[in-house]
Amino acid sequence: MTPQTMHIELPGALLERARVQALDEAQELVTCLLERYVQELEKSQRLQTYEAYYASRTLEDEVEERELLADFAFADAEGIDETTP
Repeated sequence: MTPQTMHIELPGALLERARVQALDEAQELVTCLLERYVQELEKSQRLQTYEAYYASRTLEDEVEERELLADFAFADAEGIDETTP
């Protein structure tokens, strides 16, 4: 797996709040909030990428994917049966 690098821009006010001298707990909270913010940005970017991919597919690509999914449906069903208590 190739590591990915992502460049994001955070609002200045948010960064200023992160720089404030605060208690360790508050700094951890700010770090957590910044991480969640980045995760939501990544999720949004991923969603846009998927939408663009699926919107640009040809009819032949869609048919081929459906056929592949149908070919492996039995394996998916077996996997579900094995994991169900």
